Amino acid sequence: MYNIIQHSHSGIMWLVIAMLTVSVLISMLKFIKKCDKPKDYFAKLFNFTKWAIYIQALLGIALLFTSPHVHYASGFMKNEELRFYGMEHPIMMLIAIGLVAVGLFKTKKKTSSIKKNKTIFIFYGIALVVMLAMIPWKTVMS
Repeated sequence: MYNIIQHSHSGIMWLVIAMLTVSVLISMLKFIKKCDKPKDYFAKLFNFTKWAIYIQALLGIALLFTSPHVHYASGFMKNEELRFYGMEHPIMMLIAIGLVAVGLFKTKKKTSSIKKNKTIFIFYGIALVVMLAMIPWKTVMS
């Protein structure tokens, strides 16, 4: 069971990173070009990105309970690997998920497309940086 969840979590990670990167680039380009169209065709992409991140989070939460890298025993804070997988990675990813959710929620209150794209760019951009910083790249690339 652990292997299925872990491989799914690792595979969907690439989809999430790609969707988040595309969302950031599109919102940045639309903000720079000052596109103020009444109908935003990329709103679905932003929403799908949010849902892909939610699915990734559910797999990550399942890994917290099944992973051999997570042991909440005495002294786990002294071990760098256990602390990363059991505390640092999940907390920072939850912060990134919160940024995506808040960014998308704040766009619903904006009136112009320019302001919506600026908000998406800021919140999704920060979330992307946090996610890229907290991915265990040594494990992923091996």
